[in-house]
Amino acid sequence: MSFFNQLKSSFYEDNSILSINELVNWKKTRNAYNFETLPEVAIITINKKSFSKYLNLFKKKIKGIHGEHYIYNSKFLFCSEFGMGSSAIITLLEELKELGVQRFVFIGVAGILDSSIKENDAYCISSVFSSTGSSYFYTEDQKINNFDLDWFNQIMENCSLKSKISWSTDCPFRETKPLIDYYKLQNCSLVDMETAGLYAFSTFYKVPAVSILIGADNISKKWKAPNNYKLLLKKQQSLISKVIKS
Repeated sequence: MSFFNQLKSSFYEDNSILSINELVNWKKTRNAYNFETLPEVAIITINKKSFSKYLNLFKKKIKGIHGEHYIYNSKFLFCSEFGMGSSAIITLLEELKELGVQRFVFIGVAGILDSSIKENDAYCISSVFSSTGSSYFYTEDQKINNFDLDWFNQIMENCSLKSKISWSTDCPFRETKPLIDYYKLQNCSLVDMETAGLYAFSTFYKVPAVSILIGADNISKKWKAPNNYKLLLKKQQSLISKVIKS
């Protein structure tokens, strides 16, 4: 990342040649969207099955944004199937923010680094260590703290969760033992691919965002696949219900 080291923090004050405002306005001229504005809160998951119990013929599927997205009601938007990783979620977040979304909740599954965590345990992420390239376009920090504690504490309380520190990676097939041991020393309990991007974006734009991660496969010593993926899906659905009531 020598480019960023040379520019130091001045990079984060510069405007992009392509702005999300220009892109959204261009898409509007092409009638790409089937809505005027979006709800205040976006609940984001990777798999649209997480929302299956809430979707019916009366829920509006939005057009113009990559993925499967539905307006649940005037307050909540459901987002899924946009891809995986920090780059994918940041691309989605940029467009959602420009179109009116003000707060974000991500509910994902993660690899377990801490042997005390059991499969299907869920936690709100207070801080994340980043080894993802895209996060460094939004912050120079390796450790990114949750930006808005009021939103964080509200979600954590309403979902009856505790907090943990996590690590985000771009390359799950390069999670070597020395790398895992390093992040364990940083008190990271879980590893995913999206939280660093979410929190870097949140910090850069000063918008509230919370990541909730559910322990799935275990990589604390040797890789162990999840025992019951259906339970992981039910856990996501349960958390979505609690967020909606918050």
